[in-house]
Amino acid sequence: MMLNHPPRRRLRWPLILIVPLALYLLFLVGWLAARTLLGDRWWWLFLLNVATPYLWLPLPLVLLIALALRRWLSVALSVALLAPGAPILLDVWMPSFSDDLEYSKPAITVMTYNLYGGNDQAGPVIAAIRAAKADVVALQELNPAIAAALQRELAGEYPFQLLDPRAGVTGMGVISRWPLQPLATSLPGEHWVGTPQLMQIAAPLGDVVLFNVHTIPPVGSPGWMTWAISERERQAAAIVAVAREQRQPVIVAGDLNATPYNRAYRLLRDGDLVDVWPQCGLDAGFTWPSAGQAVRGVPLPAWLVRIDYILTSPALMCTEAAVGQWDGFSDHRPVVARLVAQ
Repeated sequence: MMLNHPPRRRLRWPLILIVPLALYLLFLVGWLAARTLLGDRWWWLFLLNVATPYLWLPLPLVLLIALALRRWLSVALSVALLAPGAPILLDVWMPSFSDDLEYSKPAITVMTYNLYGGNDQAGPVIAAIRAAKADVVALQELNPAIAAALQRELAGEYPFQLLDPRAGVTGMGVISRWPLQPLATSLPGEHWVGTPQLMQIAAPLGDVVLFNVHTIPPVGSPGWMTWAISERERQAAAIVAVAREQRQPVIVAGDLNATPYNRAYRLLRDGDLVDVWPQCGLDAGFTWPSAGQAVRGVPLPAWLVRIDYILTSPALMCTEAAVGQWDGFSDHRPVVARLVAQ
């Protein structure tokens, strides 16, 4: 006697993968179009652009899943998206290498270091500066207590100091092994975090001009964030304009409050300023945030993005760059780069 069994239901587990896979690919297409056409126009788009490498990170796995499920349209779309995505992933997580032959040339080693305005731990700050062995150190958020420690502890190693300490986050300062001469010119604008410092340095490789800058951060209400994003782009344009007026090679160091995927950064790169990290940085170079930071109430893991930079005019090139020693208190890590003349 034949028994009729009810037909087995087809397994639907692939749908669990297909739906998020399709949604992810559609999101990437929409975000990429918005990023290309609109830049950082709104605060939420700015934050998405900040997360650029993390948005691309699932794409290789999505491609493999689409291949396994034989979803050929998703495969084709994933392959097409790899064209803009793969270079970003490789740039962030693959090390770069410099030319060892350039080590025979006279050099200047520069450090940029956002201290955090509430930092009263002078000992770790001094230790971080000494560990970097930099010739010139550009400091942001320099408060009076740390400034006094620099004058007391480092006057022998860094006899040339231009310090503008302030309570809170608006202090700035530069310490140097070589003579400093402030420039008569300045960067326009009223919304810098601390007054930018522009100076000429008498370095062994020749005179260079240093800009120590701290651009406006994207914090506050959505409306304020959107305005601050536009203001930061104006600040980037001002840096480019004044840098082009200089006869000597220019070094721009500081906290730019923007990632390499934001328009303010692209304005600097398009203005003939060269970011040293893609030249000779040895890892992702993430400098912010330290543990315990949050954006709009959302806790963040430590060291997610790169917002502290050393950029140069094309007359200089980088032979080595690294993230400096963390002092255990600042919400930033320093960046150190060794530069030579082209």
